[in-house]
Amino acid sequence: MVHFPCGQNAHKFIFQFTGQFMSYCLDHGPQQSSGVGGGEVSLPQSCSVCLDSIQPLLGYSVLKCPSCHSSWFHRGLHTGVHFFRCTLCNNKEHFQEEMLTMGIYIPERDASWELESNAFEDLLEVYERCDAPTCCCRHGREYSSKTGWFEVLRCRLCGSRGTHRRCTGLQLQSSDWACLDCTQTLDPRASLGQEEVLGAALELVRRPDFDPRRRLCVRFKEQQQQKTPFPSSPSGATQLFLRQLVQQIQSCGIFEGPEGSRNLALESRALREDVYFWVGRLLALALLNGGPPLCFFSPALYQSLFTPPGTPGSPPLALHHLTPNTFFTHMLSTMAEARCVEDLKETMSANWEYLELAGCYRPISSLENRDLLVADLVNFSLITRMHLPLQRFGEGLKTLGLFEQVQLHPAVFYSTFCGPEEMLDAHTLRHLLLPQQEQEQGEQEAAILFYWTTFLQECEAGRSSISLQDLLRFTTGVEEVPAVGLLPPPALSFLLPQGARGGRLFPQSDPGSNLLLLPRSAASYQAFKSSLEQA
Repeated sequence: MVHFPCGQNAHKFIFQFTGQFMSYCLDHGPQQSSGVGGGEVSLPQSCSVCLDSIQPLLGYSVLKCPSCHSSWFHRGLHTGVHFFRCTLCNNKEHFQEEMLTMGIYIPERDASWELESNAFEDLLEVYERCDAPTCCCRHGREYSSKTGWFEVLRCRLCGSRGTHRRCTGLQLQSSDWACLDCTQTLDPRASLGQEEVLGAALELVRRPDFDPRRRLCVRFKEQQQQKTPFPSSPSGATQLFLRQLVQQIQSCGIFEGPEGSRNLALESRALREDVYFWVGRLLALALLNGGPPLCFFSPALYQSLFTPPGTPGSPPLALHHLTPNTFFTHMLSTMAEARCVEDLKETMSANWEYLELAGCYRPISSLENRDLLVADLVNFSLITRMHLPLQRFGEGLKTLGLFEQVQLHPAVFYSTFCGPEEMLDAHTLRHLLLPQQEQEQGEQEAAILFYWTTFLQECEAGRSSISLQDLLRFTTGVEEVPAVGLLPPPALSFLLPQGARGGRLFPQSDPGSNLLLLPRSAASYQAFKSSLEQA
């Protein structure tokens, strides 16, 4: 006779928790056979539950499934009766009967993971973020209304991407949408590939006969095969290309950090192939050829490029300027938060190789020297270590004199490089499309201008079938205002009266002149709104 804990732990007794609750010693307990009918079976080398290695020898510590004979596992099984079954063949009846015979306790309860409160709460969350290249919602990408233009639709194939109806040009009743990644997987010709735009641009600027002074003009091939039609105007196609180029550049391997605040990353292959220079040249060309504002430089990168060290008024680089969630940032944060000299010395000793490489491995006698040490390491990480990438990247940005102009006026260009990205709203578009001063304005024109202001507000609020981006594209041929502005400046004018010769009922546009022509009169605001939406 033995105590229950002694027999279970030391003497490997088998205690059956069913029937007459029999107890057996190791010599007289029930045994399992290796196969069925003397046939040859393959002996597994790992546990089918925890996947750790096992000795393929049946006994007290190793058991097997009586149905498939392929699932071998350790004795330590813990689950409820409702989910206790073979991990391979899913047999439940014979499996539980055999395990009870071999002394496995199967409690009359649910599985432990089913008893945890809110264990599957994450499965109830759905993806609600607009991933369109340009989000038109004034409440931001995370906003999703219950219905309407700014309801976030999820990809019908993967469910891990989303878009507002307005931001992708979908119809108000549309609920079927697939993201770019899934569309490319199903049909590689459906849109530009992830590396196609950047690869084509790098190939262009590396050509010996490339002249950056020439105006960039882009034309897409096989446009009729695209699900999302390309802009028909040359300027619209060029801006689409440049927008995708900027998006792919900020996602390439020479940048690191969170979205919208990217630092240069040190990449040996990029240094060897001089990618930093070519990418800098591409960004300069994108800005000067009508591309969108970059809005992804971190303040540290902008300062390192365009503000020489020691410039009056420039703040010193600090710990928060480093790329988050990296080993070096974690090491410096540990140093900065050290509460005693012993903790600081311990961190320095554990990372002495890096400190010696940075020229900062020096004796520390008090916490007063801690802040100076951290500041030296921050400057080494962002300036000294990145000297060559910053130099080559800056050389590329000197294309057509862009670098020099930014260096002369760093505060003016800050929003272009660092953001935040400005949303197109009714106020901005109304001041962008001002009436031409040489035209006389009477009562009819004043009423039309009032209707125009009201219509812009409805477009911004989502109460119209068209968006502010649609109006800008109708007038200028582009979907967003380029970083260098629009030339000639956009303007608003009026058509001849409907009864006059050459008069028109619907608005007209001249994208070459960036001119929007509105009807000179309308019976009501609803008639004015209808004519604009139909145009």
